[in-house]
Amino acid sequence: MHNQTPGVSWLKQYHDTFAFFGITSYEHLLVRWQEPHRFFHNLAHLKELLGCIEQSGLKGSEKHILIAAAFYHDAIYLPWRTDNEELSAALFESNCSQQSEAAAIVKQIILDTRTYEATHPLSALFCQFDTHILRHGSFVELLRWEAAIFKEYQCFDYRIYREARLKLLQHWTERYPENQNNLQSLYDYLLHYKPKIGVYPGSFNPFHKGHFNILLKAEQVFDKVIVARGVNPEKTDTLTQDSISPVLYYRQTEGFEGLLTDYLTSKEDYADVTLVRGLRNGDDLAYEMNQLQFMRDMKRNLKTVFFHCDVEYEHISSSALRNLEKIGKGYSTPYLPELTVPHLASFIEERFMT
Repeated sequence: MHNQTPGVSWLKQYHDTFAFFGITSYEHLLVRWQEPHRFFHNLAHLKELLGCIEQSGLKGSEKHILIAAAFYHDAIYLPWRTDNEELSAALFESNCSQQSEAAAIVKQIILDTRTYEATHPLSALFCQFDTHILRHGSFVELLRWEAAIFKEYQCFDYRIYREARLKLLQHWTERYPENQNNLQSLYDYLLHYKPKIGVYPGSFNPFHKGHFNILLKAEQVFDKVIVARGVNPEKTDTLTQDSISPVLYYRQTEGFEGLLTDYLTSKEDYADVTLVRGLRNGDDLAYEMNQLQFMRDMKRNLKTVFFHCDVEYEHISSSALRNLEKIGKGYSTPYLPELTVPHLASFIEERFMT
């Protein structure tokens, strides 16, 4: 659901708006709007808003205000946080070199998108544009939107997401009566929907490129994949407080103790759950098949899918990387997946610390 990224040349067509607010550096906005955790609140959404503004017929400062609000209202969008609007407004303020009435309106529009309770006529218009999917989306469009939002909030357990989402849909059905039938249909759909969720267990000490390769393949098959870090009785010397790989920042990561089969069962109330296992070679397959038989003795309805990593990762193992680190600090780094959004590093570190 990610969209094709336009280049900086596309962004420069809005240079006059940025100049109007004294914003001299704005290329970073392209990076923000294409962050990997965005499946709906991405460049496609931004371009739709900009199209609505263009069609509105507004001119001059009013048009500049709405364009700036479009670029900045979701400039910081981290689904696990509750202060995205405040952070986005603060980012606009830090980029804007002037204090003017127009800049103040942009900031207020950004803040208003938290509740869509408009405090200014231009804010009311922007909120209409930003809630177009709720007010006019067909059932098919709402289904696509729901799938994208589910992806964005995949860091939360589905039980939590489902409960909160149903409450929101009920609220929106009442708030937007012009699209009540389609919103009610979406509510009814979600009430009975069971997503296909993969559970990818391991000690992941550390989580390396081979693990990441398996995860990416599994995510092409399942609606979501949980990275579950369990206690491996054969690796008691490595059951540590080692940090979680930052590339997992928008995914659900959980620790569990006890039987993996019990953990899988705990996720089955509202989801269709499948065990995900990664393979490097034939030796891995023989070991996994032996373990799988024990698990089937404990859980008769167990479903399992094996994914083979790409050949360039077959030699990588966590134990080998730990040995490299004993020889020299940082020797394992080339084998670890890199964070592609370094500008979010502080937010990600904060998330994993809480």
